[in-house]
Amino acid sequence: MKAFAYLFILALIIIILSATFQWDNPITKFLSSIKYSDKMAHLILIGTLAYCINYLMNFRVIKRFNQNILLGTLLVTFIITLEEFSQNWISTRNFDLVDLLANYIGRKFSHY
Repeated sequence: MKAFAYLFILALIIIILSATFQWDNPITKFLSSIKYSDKMAHLILIGTLAYCINYLMNFRVIKRFNQNILLGTLLVTFIITLEEFSQNWISTRNFDLVDLLANYIGRKFSHY
């Protein structure tokens, strides 16, 4: 399972780089032809990322405001927020609040 988690993280990094540098990608072309596929991809990819990070961190929790919060989910939330907002300054990318919302929904369901 650890190998899958690391491979998934690597694949997600490649997907982000592909979008940033506009690499010709047949998967992206196919998905762009399907309505709302971008939002579903955000939800599924970020949910899987959060699960993988939590798994690699042995589902470690921190207690805040009388609630247990998965540390991996908190880390992913921080990273995806930075990544989405950074698109404001990358000419080949576009900030999209709905993408960010899909990311948040995906990471929310990562530990159920």
